[in-house]
Amino acid sequence: MAPPPVPNLPSGYVFRPKGRDLIEHYLVPKALGGYVVPGMVAEGVDVFATTPDALPFSRNHRRDHGEVWCYFFGARPAPAAPRATVPAPGGRWFPYGVEKAYGVGEAVAFRRRFRYSAIWQGGGGGSGTGVWVSSPWLMTEFRLNKGAAAFRGARLGPEANLDCVVRKVFTKPAVPPPSARSSDDESTGSNYPSASADEEGGYSGEELPTKRARFC
Repeated sequence: MAPPPVPNLPSGYVFRPKGRDLIEHYLVPKALGGYVVPGMVAEGVDVFATTPDALPFSRNHRRDHGEVWCYFFGARPAPAAPRATVPAPGGRWFPYGVEKAYGVGEAVAFRRRFRYSAIWQGGGGGSGTGVWVSSPWLMTEFRLNKGAAAFRGARLGPEANLDCVVRKVFTKPAVPPPSARSSDDESTGSNYPSASADEEGGYSGEELPTKRARFC
């Protein structure tokens, strides 16, 4: 079954929040069972149940050179075990890079990064081997630190779920636009998108090593 559609934003409006704003204005209210502005972060979409290119991206979040992005709520984080990968149709999501903490003094949330790799069933000779092939699809996942003091005494609504997460699935442009900036931040909502948001920082120039795989 196809994922539910994501409501299209008003013409010309682009939603690309900073990581800290995504946590404060979307993840925390959702986790506590409070009000969340509808239509910005999609609900009811399992990003691990389909190939990334089949996800419901808003037309406002498609750019030249193959750049797309969208935000999704999830009921729980991806497995946190070291090097744990998440299967998805046609491939797997591989965790990558260093986890980032958000908060002053005590972390209230964390960000993890993933890259989607597809399976190429090569090897020949019926050996049952193959390789994981890197793709342009990337993902950032934001989860709360449930043990933080900020949440221990919080008033929870009937729909509260401190395990919920926000995920951004995206690609970077194959050819960076001339106006690309190296800034780590960009505005929460704007008619003038910039090249990268802070949750994308660190992907540029990094490649996931090709891995050998054996199939049963």
